[in-house]
Amino acid sequence: MKVVCVGDCGVDHYLPSGERRFGGIAANVARHARAEFPAGDEIHIVSCVGDDDGADLVRTSLAATNIQCHISTLAGDTPTQYIELEADGEKNFVLYDEGVLGDFVFSRQQREIIAASALMVAPVYMQIVDLYDKLLSIATSGVIAIDFADFRQHPDFALLEDHIDRVEIGFFGLSVDDPAAIDRIASLAAQHNRLFVVTLGAQGSIAFHGAKRIQCGAVPVEKVVDTTGAGDAFAAGFLSRYCHGASVKAAMQHGAELAATVVAIVGSQGQEKL
Repeated sequence: MKVVCVGDCGVDHYLPSGERRFGGIAANVARHARAEFPAGDEIHIVSCVGDDDGADLVRTSLAATNIQCHISTLAGDTPTQYIELEADGEKNFVLYDEGVLGDFVFSRQQREIIAASALMVAPVYMQIVDLYDKLLSIATSGVIAIDFADFRQHPDFALLEDHIDRVEIGFFGLSVDDPAAIDRIASLAAQHNRLFVVTLGAQGSIAFHGAKRIQCGAVPVEKVVDTTGAGDAFAAGFLSRYCHGASVKAAMQHGAELAATVVAIVGSQGQEKL
């Protein structure tokens, strides 16, 4: 299977310490996918970085991963997410600077890599909606899985419905306090026969597979240190099992197990830092 992760590679900048770690949704999914998908599967990442020291962190972090990288270098800043951690380990995204990602245009080679994917995984959030539209203009016969990464803060159902004919699997990080949004996602899954998975933090997850509703509990963690990247880990873990024949419930359980390992450490994977 050829898995292509498309989107942000960048830096997670922790405040107030100033510590910087390799991050980005697409990068996190690709790293977890390489560990969780069978060794014979190809994992690719299509992204861009700037010409700053953040780009050095990204490239160094990916160098030994056996991920096939198709990363453009553009003049400017590498995407950076500024993060504060609450006392309970919950992340607080203070500021996001998309940097050169805002100017990213897929090269011919990158478009060919995406078009040849058996599974294409990508995030979409407010700052990169234009890139998302460009991505979904690329014809591919593979499965498309999208992480609607800021749906809790910006529940853009128009964006979801714009490409719902192509998005076969969707991930949404919400709260049990968002029942109306959850119900509407369930309705769209049933109406369009899609697989939409809603993660709810400590309250587990709910999948809507067409008209079916499937629930899965969270895996208990002794101490939550940092929730950054938990949803990315869940998505990679889920897809690694579901795309190789596991049931939705089994895939959700594996996603929950992988997410639990991430929230117990600082950083989206306990990876390299500056």
